[in-house]
This record gives sequence, C-alpha cells and structure tokens, in this order.
Amino acid sequence: MRTKISSIILPTVMCCLLLLSFTSYYYIVNVIEQELADSMLNSVGKSAESINRWLETIMIEPESIASTPDAKNINNDFKKFDALNINRHKMLHTRYSDIFQDIYAANKKGVYHTVQYSQNEYSIFIGDIANRPYFLSIMAGGPTQITPPLISRTTGIPTIFIVAPIKDDDNQPQGLIGAGISLKYIQEIARALKAGKTGYGFIIARDGSYIYHPNSDLIMQAKITDHPSPSEKQLGMLMIEGKFGVYRYTFNETKMVAFYQPVPISGWSVATVLPESELLAPAIRMMRILVVITCISVIFTGCIIMFVMRRLFLPLQILATRTKEIARGNMDGEAIDVTSTDEIGILSQSFNTMTGNLKRTLEGLKKSEDNYRSIYENAIEGIMLTKFDGTILAANPAMANILGYDSAPELIKVHSQVTSFYVNPEERNELLALLLEKRVVRNYEMQIYNRDGDTIWISISCFLVLDADDTPDKIESLVTDITERKQAEKEKEELSKQLAQANKLEAVGKLAGGVAHDFNNMLFVILGHTELALLKINSKDPLYKTFKDIQNAAVHSSNLTKQLLAFARKQTSVPAVVDLNLAIENTLSLLRRLITENIRLNVTSGEAVWPIYIDPDQISQILTNLCVNARDAISGVGRIDIETHNISFDEEYCDRNIDFLPGDYVCLVVSDNGCGMDEEIRQHIFEPFFSTKEIYEGTGLGLATVYGIIKQNKGFINIYSEPGLGTTFRIYFPRYSGGKDDLKNLQDSRLEPLKPMNILLVEDDVQLLNVCKEILEGLNCRVTAINSPTEAVSYIKNETDNIDLLLTDVVMPEMTGKELASHITVVKPNIKVLFMSGYTADVIAHKGVLEAGINFIHKPFTSQSIADKIREVMNP
Repeated sequence: MRTKISSIILPTVMCCLLLLSFTSYYYIVNVIEQELADSMLNSVGKSAESINRWLETIMIEPESIASTPDAKNINNDFKKFDALNINRHKMLHTRYSDIFQDIYAANKKGVYHTVQYSQNEYSIFIGDIANRPYFLSIMAGGPTQITPPLISRTTGIPTIFIVAPIKDDDNQPQGLIGAGISLKYIQEIARALKAGKTGYGFIIARDGSYIYHPNSDLIMQAKITDHPSPSEKQLGMLMIEGKFGVYRYTFNETKMVAFYQPVPISGWSVATVLPESELLAPAIRMMRILVVITCISVIFTGCIIMFVMRRLFLPLQILATRTKEIARGNMDGEAIDVTSTDEIGILSQSFNTMTGNLKRTLEGLKKSEDNYRSIYENAIEGIMLTKFDGTILAANPAMANILGYDSAPELIKVHSQVTSFYVNPEERNELLALLLEKRVVRNYEMQIYNRDGDTIWISISCFLVLDADDTPDKIESLVTDITERKQAEKEKEELSKQLAQANKLEAVGKLAGGVAHDFNNMLFVILGHTELALLKINSKDPLYKTFKDIQNAAVHSSNLTKQLLAFARKQTSVPAVVDLNLAIENTLSLLRRLITENIRLNVTSGEAVWPIYIDPDQISQILTNLCVNARDAISGVGRIDIETHNISFDEEYCDRNIDFLPGDYVCLVVSDNGCGMDEEIRQHIFEPFFSTKEIYEGTGLGLATVYGIIKQNKGFINIYSEPGLGTTFRIYFPRYSGGKDDLKNLQDSRLEPLKPMNILLVEDDVQLLNVCKEILEGLNCRVTAINSPTEAVSYIKNETDNIDLLLTDVVMPEMTGKELASHITVVKPNIKVLFMSGYTADVIAHKGVLEAGINFIHKPFTSQSIADKIREVMNP
C-alpha cells in the first residue's frame, strides 16, 4: 500500500487540486444555495414572528378591559361603560396615536357603541353587529379574535379590530370589547421585507386580501387568489393554508423565488419575492471562477485522476460513503465489494462484518423501544418521571389527560415542578418519607389540582430510583384518577344517611297513622263527655276543676296527635282565611314549650295586617320548624324574633328578583342570633333530607316541609345568613282578596245554640254515636242517631219528615260516608252533608272527601267547633 501511494504521490497532489475544485463547485451549487434560501426564510420568519408578538401584545388591552367589573355589567349599565371607553380612547390615542384608532363595545344583543372624535368633541355612535361572524363566534364561547382587515370608516386607513369576549363570573359571554388597530406598524415591517435590487415583500390576510404590497392600488382592494397568474394563485393558496417554505415559479419568463411564513395568531402570511438570479448572484460569481480553475486542472491532471480514483481512492470513497450513511442512521445499504486482499480489502471486509452486527443490534433495540413506547403512550394510567426535588422530566398522554392538558409537552411546559399540583403540600413530604423508608409506595390516595384549578382524587404508586452513589435521584410514578370512585363513595354515604332518615320518618308515619284513628276516637269520647259534664255542673262545684283539667289534658293530647300527623305528612289540610297575627298568638304557647328557657321569644305584630288564605295548622308547622332550627343554632343565651307586616312588590322590583311576583303580600319574619350558616349550606337547606345535624338527630325535612307549604300557598321565601351573625327567614304570603266577613271563622265566639233543625247522625262506633248525639242535642238540634249506613239508607227512604243535615263518619264497615251521602241525596236532594273522621289525611283523601266543595270536620271536635261548622254548612 505504501509503495502504491509513493508511486502516485505527485499525481495525487494534482488530483487533490481537481477534487477540491469540483468539491467547491458542488458545495456552492447545493449548500450555499440552500444556506441562502434558509437565511431568507429565517429572515421572513423573524418578520412574521415580530408581527405575531406585536399582535399578542396589542390583544392584552381589549382583554384587560373585558375583564373589568364595569364590562361585565355592560348589559345593565351601557352608559357608564361608554364614559369609561371615552376616557380609554383619549388615553390610548395619547400613548399610541399611530396604533389605536377606534374602541367600541357590544352587549349580548349585538348592539355596539363606538367612540367617535370629531371637531375636538367625543361622541358615541350606536350600531348593530348581531349578524357579524365574529360576534356570533364570541357569543358561542369563542376566544379573543382578530377581524379581517378593512378601511376604517372613521380614519380611512387600513385597520384591524381585536375583539375580546366579556364574560360574567360563571364564564358565560355577555358581549365583547373591540379595539381598532392601525396597520401602519405592520406595513413598516413589510417594507423591510424587500430583498435584492428588484425584490419586494407583501402581507396577505387569511382570505387572501393584500394587507401590504408595494403596489398601493392592491392594498385592501385585491386578493392574491384573484391574480391572473396561476403561479401567484398557487403561492397565495400555500400562504392561506398557514404553511411556510420556499416556492419557485416563473413570472413573465423570469424565474422567481418566494419565501413565506405564517402569522399564527391572525391567520395572515408574510412573503418576500425576488428573482432567482439575484438570490444566487454571489454563488454564481464564485462558480465562474471555479469553473475556470477546474478546466485548467482537468486538462493537466485528467488522466492521473481517473487512474488514481479507479485504483486507489474509489474503494476508500465507497467505504467513506457507507460510513456517512451509517452515521445518518441508514443501515440498509449494500455490503462493500471486496476486490483485493490488501489493507483496503481487509478494512472493507471488517467493515461489512461490523455493519451486519450493528444492524442486528439496532433492530433489536428498536423493536424493544417500540414495544415499551407503545405501552408508555397507550397506558390507561398516568406515568410520570420526576427528579427527587420535584422537577418533571417526562409524562405520558394519560398523565396529561388526568390533569386536563392536551399533551405531555404542554403539561411539562406549564408545570416544571410537581409540587404545584399538591392541594396539601405536606402530603408530598409524607410521600417522600415513605419512599426513603421503603423505596416503594403503593396506592397512596390524595387530592391534587388539575389544569382548571379543580381538585381531583388520585391513587399514586411510586418507585425511588437511586444513582450510582445510592443517592435518591428520580421518582417513577404510576397515577390513577379515582375522582369518580370517591364521588360514588360519598354519594353512597349520603344515600345511606338519607335512607336512615327516610326509614325513621316512615316508621313515625306508620306509627302515627296506625294509632291516630283509635286515639282520636277515644279523645272524642273523653272530650265530649267532659264538655257535656262541664255544661251540667256549676263552675263553683269542686268537680268542675277536675273536669276542666281532664278537658285541657284531652285537648293537649289532640294537639299532640295533630303535630305527630303533621310531622308524618298525614295531616288533613283545610285552608281558611287567616289573621296571621292571631294565628301566631295561638301558636305561642307551643313555641315556648319547644325552645329552652335561655332563649327569649319576641313577637312584633304589624298593624292592620292583611288576611291570608292558608290552613292555620300549616302556620303552626312553619313556625314550629323555623323555631326548632333557630333553637338548635343557638348555644347559650339567645333570642328568636317573630315579626309581621304588609308589603307590596312592583314590576321593577320583581324584574330584579326573579323568584318574586308583583302584588300585595303579608311578610312573616323569623330571625335568630345563632351560629348562622355559609353560602354552601344556604344553597342546600331546602333540599329534602339535607341536614347539618348529626345522623339520627334530625330528619332533614323541616325546612323542606316549610318550603313546600309556602310554594303550595303561592308564596315565596328569602333567607339571609352569615356565619356567626345569625339567620333571618322572610316568608311572603299572598294577600287574601275576599271580604272581611270571611275572617269570622277565626274569631273566638261564645257557644250559642243552633237554630232548630233535624240532623241524621251516622257513626258505626256506638260510644262516639252517643257522645255526638248528646252534643248536638245540647245545641238545640233534633238528632236521629244510627250506627249502620244500611239502616240509614232504609230510614231515609221511609222518613217523611224533613231532614236538614246528614252528619256521617267517612270510614264505616258497610259503605263509605261518601257512598252513603250519594244514596241519601238521591232521596233527599236538598239535604246538606257534613263528613267527619278521625283517620289520617291519606286515608280520608282516598275516600274522596277532601275534594273542593265538600264539607269536612276532623275528630275530635268540640261543641263550639261543630256548631261553627254546622252554621258554615247551613249558611254558606
């Protein structure tokens, strides 16, 4: 080999000269040309980036305005916002006179107000943009946008408008803010795009319109897609598509080169165009020199070069080429032909062996990498690799998805440290301590923040990686989103609590319904006989007080039964015209028994309070539930205030309070100075089964029952409460529009005998029948008492005397009271009917006697109540 080299050393020198010339030639043609093109493309890219950054900076101004409280209130107070915009217009024109041209705002209906400046005065121009695409996009939840360029109506110069959405606190679009931006700055950048002697630069919008062009007649007047040259059109299509690159074409028999880059934020595109000859002028001059040198070298050393290349350098060149290909990662080239046994031949053979081994090794590594990459990318669980100090090194798509990001690179770009995710930073310290102790932690559950700032639950398993010095280096983590599981567990727990409360209520309801009828009947017998006895003995008789105590105890037992049925929602509802002040006064004794002695109960009754139409027992239910809640909210000494007054709401007030309706109302206010409640609790207090008390300490139905009663009676309720400041309930009942005479049902009156009348009394219980008969006879009535509905039908068919009133029990063995009434009214169509029963509301309603227009009285009743009811029935 050394002999060969020595024998051709001089020709080799000449060969090197020729090789250098040709190498330089190809370098200029292939590399310098590419370098020049890349340089031009980068230059255009920097201009596009400069425009993009400028637009991003300008967008901050309308977005800042849109986020102000006055902007969010644009739909309520546009005039105030107009005044603020005039000040902003002055300020922006003072600071950026060549940039900001217009500023305007639009509400959610599409009505826009723009600031105009003319003859040293500012005014507001009003228009409508409801059908503009960018307005529709903004109101559909779209982001800040840049409108297509146009000639400003007020300034006459090319302008764009940057529109930013106005959103309320619930992130709902309420309108937009727009700022008119002059394109002068962008046109100045475009002028700098000129290259070479005849080259020029231009900018187009996303629809192909010229934003800048050396030919001013084209600006905002023509589109590149309408150019008569197909090549120019093709260039325009590439630019509109948002691509970047180099485009070569021929225009007027001149080869042209266009370099184009997009402006991402606006969808525009920037381009520089110049003749190819001007781009390659430096390279062409050097090429001419090298051509002369090459020709001289070829003439002198041509034969030697051919000989050396064939005999010596050709195998080495092949070997070098294959080496470069391998360095670039191309392992598919053919093996080198071994044509000699000298050093070059041995080198070629060794090279072929090495290449084969390397190829097999790389194929194995690639297959293994592909397998693990597929597992990593497609894993359902999140995978994250971090430094021990919390620096995020890598994450898979599932991890990005768990945290609400579109991709892992985006996640790593936003969060460099894993510590920013922790809701409780102490949990990371605890996790690190476990890793240092065990090196592996499995299924550690904790809460973290996602991209939107919401908390989610995760289960994390970690492995500690040590470096060569056994020092903690990295942490490999496997993360599972268990938010849905945690929510399901929470819901299951809440449902269990609700089921316990429902079972408790159902048990009380069954107990109440089971004993109410028999208990009421027994109380009726006791009350009836007691009342009859009190009428027969003198008030000074020693037994009078005894009978009076028995009567009071029976009445109290009757009230307790009603309260029990009201709690179980089985109490009959009989609306009446009610004086709210009188109804409260009648309930005070019950309320004082419910609250403790350390709580003072204050009542302030309004003057001339209007009557309302409601079941008086429902007033008692409302006050009972509210006072019990107030009692439980007071620790130590406290007070409960009850107040009534009249109030009227007009249309304007109701427009601001959507739950209210115009009209006259009677307001019942119940307030306390207890512990109060926060906003989260206030949002749920009227939900069935919701309770802040410990399990088994409350049903969670008290306020739900209050809410239902109020809505049933076409009223509404308002609550104000803050932690530590007590709670105030305001309940509004519609004013009763009937006559004042209807209030007589609520007034206390002395027991007076009825006008003489004939009453047919039907009751299957003999004791009740006898007591009821005695009461009616004591009221000056002639009573025919029958304990069988069948006998009553037979009696009425054979009776010739006039019967004024049928008083019948509802539930009887042979037929119901309503069925009995149907039979009797056929024979006596003018007879009045009054039903009575001691059963619960659901049983009575099932028998059809709680319908509108049907007279009913609940047992037990007193002589006074039955007398009042009979007068009501006989004189409707």
